[in-house]
Amino acid sequence: MSTLLESKFVGTLLGGAIGDALGKDVEDLTEEEVRDLYGGRIENYVGPNPGETSDETTISLLLLESILSRKRIDPYDFFQRLYSWRLQEEKHRYPDPALLTAIDLLSAGVSLTEAGFYSCSVEGILRCTVVGLYHFNSPYVAAEGGRLVSLITHRSKEIYDTSAMLSAFVSYLVSQDSCSLSWEEALSLLHEIKSFARYPQHAKVIDRVVDLLSEGADLEDAIKTLGNSTHVLEAFPLSLFIFVRRIGEPLEALYDAVNCYGPFGGDTDAVGYLVGSYLGALHGDEIFPRHLVENLKDLSYYINSARALYQLTLNQLNI
Repeated sequence: MSTLLESKFVGTLLGGAIGDALGKDVEDLTEEEVRDLYGGRIENYVGPNPGETSDETTISLLLLESILSRKRIDPYDFFQRLYSWRLQEEKHRYPDPALLTAIDLLSAGVSLTEAGFYSCSVEGILRCTVVGLYHFNSPYVAAEGGRLVSLITHRSKEIYDTSAMLSAFVSYLVSQDSCSLSWEEALSLLHEIKSFARYPQHAKVIDRVVDLLSEGADLEDAIKTLGNSTHVLEAFPLSLFIFVRRIGEPLEALYDAVNCYGPFGGDTDAVGYLVGSYLGALHGDEIFPRHLVENLKDLSYYINSARALYQLTLNQLNI
């Protein structure tokens, strides 16, 4: 029988993959287009290749594989895995153009700083959910690890701060002794992760999330205020809003996340990945409906990888 902690490791990985696989089916579609194609908001895999994730999940898995192999966060090994993946274009599934450019520059011996490469794409921080798992016992170490693995390919102040906040947030959720949070506890966590932002303007984005929650804003209001594009200071705060707003309704949080397209379309797979990861980190893998779990492609791989990371982490902590 798995422990709650092991279930949270599995849940974080499964939740991210499920959210990605659902959200990719409606990414960049408008609300009207989703209604015309699927009759309304989606709660199941609907597009081509149902249950298949995008490369947003792939990059997190590459980092996880690196940690399992090296038994630590090894930036060089992680990059070598990214480079090998970059060469296998037949395996690519909607890759982030900024990521591909960064890998090409670095593999050619050009530093991103010298190239003037700048990216605020949320895809640069999604991998931090794995760091939050690996360092679940220390949000501060998780934050630094998140910065390390994100800034390899995505250089910006925005990525610097949000990678730390995301890693710490997942760490906090996994380390909770229970699988639930009150509204007040969830708001307290938002205030807590603000301390990981070095730049005040980024901390203010979290304040904006708290204000919207306090005002009783709905998803439409949040999309108008925060945005829902691939920019990390839109997708990340929107994911926090959705998660906390539905703190007592986890499945509604998942469905809100993958249907956050709004009137002009949005980065639904990234927001879905994030909210799915939060749900798994807090509640464990049992929170997800069976039809979404059983129809997820490569299900056993996710479960076995998460359990391997769980065991490695406990061994290194001598638990």
